[in-house]
Amino acid sequence: MNGYILLSHGSKVKASNDANKMILEKLRSKIEHIELAFLELSEPGFEDAIQNLISSNVDHITVLPLFLAPGKHVMQDVPLLASNFAKKYAIDITLLEHIGANDEYVKMIENILLLH
Repeated sequence: MNGYILLSHGSKVKASNDANKMILEKLRSKIEHIELAFLELSEPGFEDAIQNLISSNVDHITVLPLFLAPGKHVMQDVPLLASNFAKKYAIDITLLEHIGANDEYVKMIENILLLH
C-alpha cells in the first residue's frame, strides 16, 4: 500500500504552517494515507510522518518536497534524511523532485498570471 508525504520547510509563523495543513486536508478527501511533515521549526517532523504511515501498514512512501528552488535542503538534507529513514524503517521511499521543478507548477503560475 502506498503512502504520501508532503514535506514542507516549516516556519515559526503559525499561519504559514496552517496554510500547509489546509492543503493536506483538501488532499485527504481524495488521497488516502497522506501526511504533512515539516523539515524544521514545526511539527510533525519528517520521521513522525513516516512512522504514522508505517502504523497504517504502508509499505512504500512517496515524498513531495514543497520547495520552490533547489537549495541545500532539496539537494542535500532531504535526500539524506529519506535514505536514512528508508534504511532505519526498512521501507521504500521515493523522493520526487521539489514542486518548483514540476512543469505543472509553472503552468499554474502561467494560468494565474494570465487570468488577472
